[in-house]
Amino acid sequence: MTGRVLKGLLIIMVLISMLPACNTNSKNYKMAQDTSLSAETRAWSQKILDDPKRDDYFAERAMVLISNDRNYKLAIEDLEAAIKMNPKKGIYLIKLADAYFGNNQTYKAKETYLKAIEKNPHDAEVYFKTGQFFLFVKEYDDAKRYLNEALIEDESYPKVYFFIAQAFKETQDTVKAIEFYKKAVQIDAGDYDAYLQLGQLYTNQKNPEALRYLDAAINTDDGTDEAWYARGFYYQQVGNFEKAIQDYQKTITLNPYHAFAYYNAGYIYFSKQNWELATRHFELAFKANEEYEKPIYMLGLTKESQNLKEEALTYYKRCLQLNPDFDLAKEGIKRLEPN
Repeated sequence: MTGRVLKGLLIIMVLISMLPACNTNSKNYKMAQDTSLSAETRAWSQKILDDPKRDDYFAERAMVLISNDRNYKLAIEDLEAAIKMNPKKGIYLIKLADAYFGNNQTYKAKETYLKAIEKNPHDAEVYFKTGQFFLFVKEYDDAKRYLNEALIEDESYPKVYFFIAQAFKETQDTVKAIEFYKKAVQIDAGDYDAYLQLGQLYTNQKNPEALRYLDAAINTDDGTDEAWYARGFYYQQVGNFEKAIQDYQKTITLNPYHAFAYYNAGYIYFSKQNWELATRHFELAFKANEEYEKPIYMLGLTKESQNLKEEALTYYKRCLQLNPDFDLAKEGIKRLEPN
């Protein structure tokens, strides 16, 4: 009888040993319970506890750790675990490189991007992400090289033309930049960023083509303040102040903290000698950004233009407190305090 009982207990112990253990000291258990982490991260941690051999679970949790928790250290650990489980999945190397870069580990990021290319020599996404990295660190020749490799693998890969254009823009090759931004909108007629860049580049040239692309940007996304501001700035540059004001007001409606829109509108009112509206907009510009010294200078100039010398001096001196090297404010003080 005793022998049967012992045998039964032995069988039960063997069966128990075969069940998945819930180790309360394990990293994944702790992460599943850690309320300082996002609910989504805790949910993925529980999934990993239930099925710890799923490499994709680790990769998914890494992305959530970055997007929700800004925890690159744990994300890197998860991606390294995913790669160890499934070394053939090239996207994990790219995600790991992105995580290194996001964590300011630039050298490790560079090594990992290049390793991803070595292991995936015909993957357009790998070349694209590597090219983006080199663009962000301002190594423009390598950026162009890898972005062009992405085009060789897939000539319609999204956003490649845009980032090649960015590389040319940042190296002051406006002609090439415009060429590639135009290719970007040919590939993707909804590329808001490319329309905006084209509009701004043509604005710098005071070229009427600017309006075409800024209109396209607004039509693509009329809820973003950038394009409205950019079109307002174009109108201001070409002297169409009425339309400039309209677009600046729309910019402010979308973004009540857009200091440049307030400032530019104020400058137009100043040029029209509408002192009240100029003053109001310069005050709002400074309220939107209290480190922005130009509105304070312009408030001084507005007061000086009305022969309110004491008030003007106050603003000029305040401008110099914000920026001791602001020469126009120094000149204003000299005009009003000649001795």
